[in-house]
Amino acid sequence: MPPIRVLNVAEKPSVAKEVSRVLSNGGCTNRRGASQYNAIWEFPYTVMGQRCDMVFTSVTGHVMGLDFPPSHRGWNTCNPRELIDGARVVKQVDKGKEKVAENLRKEASRCAWLILWLDCDREGENIAFEVMDICKQSKPGIRCLRARFSALSHNDVTRALARLVDPNPHESAAVDMRQELDLRFGSAFTRFNTLLLQRSGVAARLPGADADGKGNIVSYGPCQFPTLGFIVQRKWDIDAHVPENFWKIKLSHAVGQGREASIAEFEWSRDRLFDEHLATALFAAVRGAGQAVVTREGGTESKKWPPHPLNTLEMQKRLNRAIRVSPEQIMKLAEELYQAGFISYPRTETDKFPHDFDYRTSIEQLHPHPKFGFHAINLSGGRFRQPPGGGHDDKAHPPIYPTKLASTQDYASWRNRNSRLIDVYEFVCRHFLASCSLPAVAHKTTVEIDMGGERFKATGNMIKELNYLEVYGKGPAGGPVLQPSYDGWSSNTIPSYVVGQRFQPTELSLRPGRTQPPPLLSETDLLSKMEAHQIGTDATQAQHIEKVVGERGYARKVGDNRLMPTELGEALCEGYARMGLAGMWLPHLRAETEADTGRVARGEMNATVALRNAIGPAIDAYRGLEANKQRLVDAVTEF
Repeated sequence: MPPIRVLNVAEKPSVAKEVSRVLSNGGCTNRRGASQYNAIWEFPYTVMGQRCDMVFTSVTGHVMGLDFPPSHRGWNTCNPRELIDGARVVKQVDKGKEKVAENLRKEASRCAWLILWLDCDREGENIAFEVMDICKQSKPGIRCLRARFSALSHNDVTRALARLVDPNPHESAAVDMRQELDLRFGSAFTRFNTLLLQRSGVAARLPGADADGKGNIVSYGPCQFPTLGFIVQRKWDIDAHVPENFWKIKLSHAVGQGREASIAEFEWSRDRLFDEHLATALFAAVRGAGQAVVTREGGTESKKWPPHPLNTLEMQKRLNRAIRVSPEQIMKLAEELYQAGFISYPRTETDKFPHDFDYRTSIEQLHPHPKFGFHAINLSGGRFRQPPGGGHDDKAHPPIYPTKLASTQDYASWRNRNSRLIDVYEFVCRHFLASCSLPAVAHKTTVEIDMGGERFKATGNMIKELNYLEVYGKGPAGGPVLQPSYDGWSSNTIPSYVVGQRFQPTELSLRPGRTQPPPLLSETDLLSKMEAHQIGTDATQAQHIEKVVGERGYARKVGDNRLMPTELGEALCEGYARMGLAGMWLPHLRAETEADTGRVARGEMNATVALRNAIGPAIDAYRGLEANKQRLVDAVTEF
């Protein structure tokens, strides 16, 4: 019986190349196909007990996209309101992707099976159905199978071939629905904003406008506006802050001299008071007492627990704090490492490893690493703790973990191309090792005192065992210094006390202060808010931030990685709020749409129902815009 010819399609050329290399043990051949950027790799393999001639090619992301027919594409061809509901939407091969589609049709015509190696998330499932549709144009009866994998290691890809499944139409339908809503709403409100400001003459004064005021598109996006809204709302919270004076009692006690001194900083149980007269009276009573009396002293063991296994959001937040790289750039670097086989799939909500995860192999491969191999060896030697994990599981991918030890040559290559690749790779390795480690242990001492009827408390901390902090902090004492540090726990010793002991404070004062407004949001803060309000997904949240800050110019970075709205960004939120449409940039509407998208993906809701749920409120909002459009013009003019 002759071998079955099987077409395999990956989401990116680098993935097709790597999977072909792994499955063929480096024995694959390659040739050029109809698309110059999507090479074709060939090798023999056995799939489900059948001899196969594997033909492996790729796409480059989505091959098809949604658009309106020509009758509604021109900016002045219709009332933008028609785009929300009345206009038809068509899905077709994107401009510039014709050769990719031709490559798929040509190769599929000579194959009996199609194995889909697209990324295992909703977006990848949608691309898988695009590939299927195109391949069936030349081979209607081709058998379609889905490979599900989370890393490009030998174990993962061979396991994927042994467990081929059917493609998931629900996940694909959810993406089609979201794309249609984004196209309809984004096009309608962007056209409304832009045409209104052009016709009113305001557009000529916007940044980047041409002399005739038509060079600047005032874009609206169903996710980008709520993302902008978080930034603007924090700025308004700061503007609305009214400082208040307060007073607090500072009390400290030092034993010993100079560098040998041990100091206890006591915190007032009232923290601070906003009544100066009461604060002054209480301070007078404390000072009049002359001495403090120890009322309670005790020590307990305290533990600082390792982080949960790594998901996308935590990777973005922790790396953004540590190395000051944008979440969007972090994802690009992680994608590059994944495609080269160094880490597992980096877009995942999961923070708990499956029960059959192979910790031993993943840890042992890191033994030779010159910086943190010592910790991997310790884990293998009996210091391992199976991470309990958190409460997130997207049912598609495990947490992010290292899949291959980087060599000296790999490091040299990364330094030449982009040294940030080293930062991301080492973070993934160190986080994985930390999550498999014992907690840090310290002896915590608490002392409570009374002075003049007021209570104060001091706390000391003496670290006994670093454990996970050896690899996640600055490194062990006398060992390699690890930079950057992703976590820490400071030791501070305080003098020894016994209950009933009396002492005179070294410092006793009443200090004035003023309340401070909250800080501007950082990118890490913004990611947390987007997660809490379900704005975007782990795969898209960084893109929305980049769009608001980088592409649209609605916000900018200031100071220590903080986000400030631009005048235009603030004006748009103010204008929509004046029209009674703050819901367009508040997170609630988009959160409802994201929840419906999840229901469609799980097969719990029909996509048509979810579309109607979102379109109704959008039509009402558009009517509000038409009725109150001068308020938007006025707001943009003022700002």
